[in-house]
Amino acid sequence: MGILYEEGSRRYLDALSTYMRRRIKQGSQANVESVKHIPSALALRQRPSVPNERATVGTMSETFNVLRLIFSRLGSPVCPNGHYLKPSLEIAKAMSKSGEEMGQLTCPVCGEKFYAPSAEEFAFNSDGACEECGGTGKVRQLDESKLIVDENLTIKDGAVASWSLPGRNFMPNVAEHAGVRIDVPFKDLTAKEKDFVLNGPEKKYKMDFLSGTGRVFHDFNALYENAHQAVIRSAQTSKSERAQKRIAEFFTYSTCPVCHGSRLKPKLLKQLVGGKNINEVANMQLGNLPAWRDEVLAKLPDDMQKMSKAVFNEMIENLQPLLDLGLDYLTMARSGNTLSTGELQRIQLARTLRTETTGVLYVLDEPSIGLHPANVDGLIKVLRKLVAQGNSLVVVDHNVDIIKAADQIIEIGPRSGELGGKILDQGTPDEIKQDKQSLIRPYLDSTAKLFARKVATKLILSK
Repeated sequence: MGILYEEGSRRYLDALSTYMRRRIKQGSQANVESVKHIPSALALRQRPSVPNERATVGTMSETFNVLRLIFSRLGSPVCPNGHYLKPSLEIAKAMSKSGEEMGQLTCPVCGEKFYAPSAEEFAFNSDGACEECGGTGKVRQLDESKLIVDENLTIKDGAVASWSLPGRNFMPNVAEHAGVRIDVPFKDLTAKEKDFVLNGPEKKYKMDFLSGTGRVFHDFNALYENAHQAVIRSAQTSKSERAQKRIAEFFTYSTCPVCHGSRLKPKLLKQLVGGKNINEVANMQLGNLPAWRDEVLAKLPDDMQKMSKAVFNEMIENLQPLLDLGLDYLTMARSGNTLSTGELQRIQLARTLRTETTGVLYVLDEPSIGLHPANVDGLIKVLRKLVAQGNSLVVVDHNVDIIKAADQIIEIGPRSGELGGKILDQGTPDEIKQDKQSLIRPYLDSTAKLFARKVATKLILSK
């Protein structure tokens, strides 16, 4: 499976310019005799990377993009004097204009001219971000109790936790150069020494510095960062996800007091569609959104129906693969970093279907993992749609229903690990059912004896 993906990706990248290839990480050539007739490949991994704090189900699946469009075109804007404007085709047309005319409206009650929020302004990762939390829905505060690991440790032995962050490991030497003892327990330092460690001024010290590789830098201008600054600066400059995760341990998080977790500027929540603001809709279960759509359409004027249905149809098209994959219980507002690996892979699969690629080899690693048996049919439906779009699928899975649905089965075994790796059989499901040497044949034709755990008949309590 890895060879198919790596070789397909490598051959695709080989077709790009040298300039582009330098900027994209490439896999090495597969150590096999030959790989022929392979198209460019995309892998949908069993364990996708964990999204950052700004990602939500809505942004990852792109359903929130359509919801923003719905609120900008079909909403009830509020003028500066608090008057609601009923949804109309004129408002929708105003939002479709460009330049300074975009979204310019006149209140029919007070005559005030104002600008209604655009779809971009409803984006919490852009113009619509709450100014207090920056669009994360949470505010963080440095937890000072986490700056010192253990007061019984010396600074030299790692008493100051924030000085173990990347790029700060030389800070104990700077503190020592400034007159702080680093070889006695932190609890035994003077009040002046402790204050310097925690709150000392940012200052450059000229000193000899011994690097981790043993190289000595003479007259090195070392910038001192106290225990607080080390965390704040690291949070501002670190780019890697691993480093940010480590930095996050120094903070406590609470719901933003301004946007109350909606991530958006509060004024944007005044605009309603079907009696709900965008945050209320984003917190509805995905399975309930089609009913909300019907309620909204029933209340809109006749001259808006054609345009409104077109926008809502786009939302349902984005939504349907998620519903087919059994994710109807999720909400658009759900943070991406709280999802299970199975949920992440299914969102990834739904997004892939919507791109409508053709001629691509998709390599899927156990897409049924974490999926309720009742939703396997939905998964098969999505996989067949990818094939219908002109793509090829190689799926590694142990679910019998998915194996039965395949056009071609390659049975590899006979066991796992070192005892596997041999092709035992290959053919259509019907062909495999006729082969008595196949280990999966009994499961395909339902003749295998299934073992089930015995149900406990007694309740035994132990102290």
